[in-house]
Amino acid sequence: MPLFYDQHASRLLDNNGFRAVDFSNNAMLEREPVQARPFIAVDYDQPGRKVRQVKKLKIQLGLGCNKACSYCLQAAQINKAAASSTRDASEFLANIDGWIEAPEGMEKVEFWGGEPLLYWKKIEILAPELIKKFPNARLSIITNGELLTREIVDKLKAWNFSMAISHDGPGQAVRGSDPCEDPHQFAMIQYAQKTFHPRFSFNAVLTPASNDVNAIIDWFQDCIPGCNVGFEGVVHSYAGDPASIFSEEKLGQFSDVLSRQLIDGSALRSFMLHDKLRRAVRSMVNERSSESLFQKCGMDMPEYLAVDLKGNVMTCQNVGANGNHKIGHVSEFEDIALNTSRHWSKRPECQSCPVLQLCQGACMYQGGDNWTHSCNAEFYYNLAFFRAALFILTGRWMVGFSGDIVRPRLKKDRYVEVR
Repeated sequence: MPLFYDQHASRLLDNNGFRAVDFSNNAMLEREPVQARPFIAVDYDQPGRKVRQVKKLKIQLGLGCNKACSYCLQAAQINKAAASSTRDASEFLANIDGWIEAPEGMEKVEFWGGEPLLYWKKIEILAPELIKKFPNARLSIITNGELLTREIVDKLKAWNFSMAISHDGPGQAVRGSDPCEDPHQFAMIQYAQKTFHPRFSFNAVLTPASNDVNAIIDWFQDCIPGCNVGFEGVVHSYAGDPASIFSEEKLGQFSDVLSRQLIDGSALRSFMLHDKLRRAVRSMVNERSSESLFQKCGMDMPEYLAVDLKGNVMTCQNVGANGNHKIGHVSEFEDIALNTSRHWSKRPECQSCPVLQLCQGACMYQGGDNWTHSCNAEFYYNLAFFRAALFILTGRWMVGFSGDIVRPRLKKDRYVEVR
């Protein structure tokens, strides 16, 4: 029997347009649904704004890095980052009370590079003071792990940071050298894992060279038994690099394998994959409206802010302020205008995509061929979670959609084929 799926209501329907599955007794059903706020349809000619009641602050320390990963999304932006000094870090702290209101509402402060540990002296200035200013905020850092020392680990732990190490496991070659093969670096990574656990994870990117999540999880478990393994998702194409572009055949194979690993539970050893599948199921059970879907990264939200130490506000932490991604300055907060990006509701492909609820529009500032490649990768990646969620809820296996799924440009009137 075909099932019709309304991606904007996240609802499974039968031939007559009625609900095909009764979720009234499902444990994930929200008995008192939370009132979700509507998205803001940011576009190039409809800029998004930022508010002073910041909840997530992403501090870009600089885009310098000690590695040159082949698919790095920051690579094209490195020369566009504003140079800063430790003096800038002190001035940043001195001025922050002037542009952030309700500091008790700050939920998270993230320290970003490039490689953030290249800017350790700045972190030493910033971290202790930001803890005082934002007592309820969680602090986090993502590093490649090559510059860790016992002193750095101990200080970050004392400041109650969480830590993630970007590493692709068996696919690390596309990033370059492997710190786990260097005895000293590996010893520091082991020490960090032990010190921060459970607020420590390895975060891998799924690439054409390495996309079997079970193989990746097994690699890390063999390396450091009991470690948390996360996934940053599927690689996006930012510079047309071959290492970041899947063939259509490879995408189909990858999606099929991942969906089966999710269903048999083997992939759920990763807390991130487990959480994403849970969200996919909850979306269908609670029939989440697309009207509440902001972009996946959340940087279209008014209370999410990416800023460098000179006070420049950027589209996100992965771009520089000396290019077209500078969207304002904290000294003129009301003039900040997110005019570099396009919300999914402004893209016809997203409007008609069956995995809209899971993808949430891929990267909001990409365009052209790079966006097409990234969109295709996200479609097949999220299709695996869609299939798995559907199987969990109906016991049936999805074999396809009506229409052509080589590209995620599907008609609204389509059905999910199950057996």
